Amino acid sequence: MANMSYCRFQNTAQRLEDCQWVLEDMAGGDPERLSDEELEAAKRLVASCLNIVQLLAERGSLEFEPHMDLETVVEELNRAAT
Repeated sequence: MANMSYCRFQNTAQRLEDCQWVLEDMAGGDPERLSDEELEAAKRLVASCLNIVQLLAERGSLEFEPHMDLETVVEELNRAAT
């Protein structure tokens, strides 16, 4: 079910913070391995976040060129998790 337009960003921001905490744990805290489906969703989420940042940077005439393969970083974090 799609978010209602009046609360789309509020609901998504809350869920995105949850995802951020999981990735922070994976990067340096108490990691928990993601299922294959969650791993693929995490990679899509990271790509979407980068696309949003790039869109806003371009609109604001800022230079933004991500040079890292962040999908690989997410996969490596997941492999290291227990």
